[in-house]
Amino acid sequence: MSDNTTMQAEGENAVSSHNLMQLMDTLDELVMVLSLDGTCSWCNLAFAELLGKTREELQGRAYPLSQLRELMVAEPQQSIEAWIETAAKGMRLIRFRAVTGQDAEGCVESLLITGRDMTPLYRLQHPLHVNGNAELLPVTAPQTAARIEHALQRAKRAEEYVVFLALQISGAEPAVTENGYSASLERMATALQQKIRQGDTLARLDSGAYLIVLEQVDCPEAIAAVVDKLSSTLSENQPADLPALAVNIGVAISPDDGTEALELVDRAHQALQRAIMTDEQICYF
Repeated sequence: MSDNTTMQAEGENAVSSHNLMQLMDTLDELVMVLSLDGTCSWCNLAFAELLGKTREELQGRAYPLSQLRELMVAEPQQSIEAWIETAAKGMRLIRFRAVTGQDAEGCVESLLITGRDMTPLYRLQHPLHVNGNAELLPVTAPQTAARIEHALQRAKRAEEYVVFLALQISGAEPAVTENGYSASLERMATALQQKIRQGDTLARLDSGAYLIVLEQVDCPEAIAAVVDKLSSTLSENQPADLPALAVNIGVAISPDDGTEALELVDRAHQALQRAIMTDEQICYF
């Protein structure tokens, strides 16, 4: 192969690598290349933002995350999950996986680390609630169903709105396993009950989330004000010395989103799931 051909091939490879790195910078997935000595050779913007650093600050740094050491000795394709304290989003559950990078002769020269944020899925599957709330009726209980049906019928006659809020509180696993959130959960539950008017309904969904049904809401502006005020009240009761609790709220409104009780409960829950999975505090159906 001539020198010109070799130079052309190297140039094409450089362009290809540059384009690939640009593509990886557009991904939400975390990507980092570690040299065999554990130093960071390159990472995409998502990884740098997770750690609250610039890419230049991370390059050349040995094991930017201590958890990456485990991947250096793990079996190929083995994944590890770890809670990471991040600059922008607090505690996040990240699933890491590593594959080896080889040179032209087939020798291992680096380790390609990929990471996926599993926090929304964890929150969806692990709602928190106050242990003393066992007396809170499920939404399927006859008494609860009757209250909700009465609210819908009354609102129809008065031409008012009924607001269905599906609300879930979740936290980071290290604090959960130590039962460290108990005091904050108690405060949140108390604040929630104090904000509920006598005619409103507070119940438990099968998923473990709360259902709040608000009656006598006369305009759309009042809906947003009530939801924002409730969210702010819960945020004020965050733990001072533990990772922050996540509060997600899904909203469905009668008659705009439906007129049947089960339909509205389901749509509020759908909005809640979307709020959790998109890292939004409040989502409307």
